[in-house]
Amino acid sequence: MSKTVDDNLKSFVRSYVNSLIVWAVIVFYHQNPGVRDRVPDLSRHLGRREDDIQRAVEYLTVKGFLRREEAGGDAVYTYEPSPDLREQVNAFVDALDIRDLRLWILSEVLDK
Repeated sequence: MSKTVDDNLKSFVRSYVNSLIVWAVIVFYHQNPGVRDRVPDLSRHLGRREDDIQRAVEYLTVKGFLRREEAGGDAVYTYEPSPDLREQVNAFVDALDIRDLRLWILSEVLDK
């Protein structure tokens, strides 16, 4: 299967998608690009533990997906990838609609 996976997708998954929670956060922000959320809100939206979401948003902030702002003592996260990274995210999310690619991505993430 990996012979048919686009090299850009391989690179993106291997460089950025290090867990299922990071995967979920990327997809959530891609589908809701104007959202400004705190960790407890993201935790409720995604049905994940707050500490897991906290680690994921911190990772994605360092990686350039999210921007962190302070708002009333709480950190608020917004989706602000560079145009190149946004294009890679678009390709990643599109790939999730293709069963074989989704299974390949899942395998890659679970192997980490």
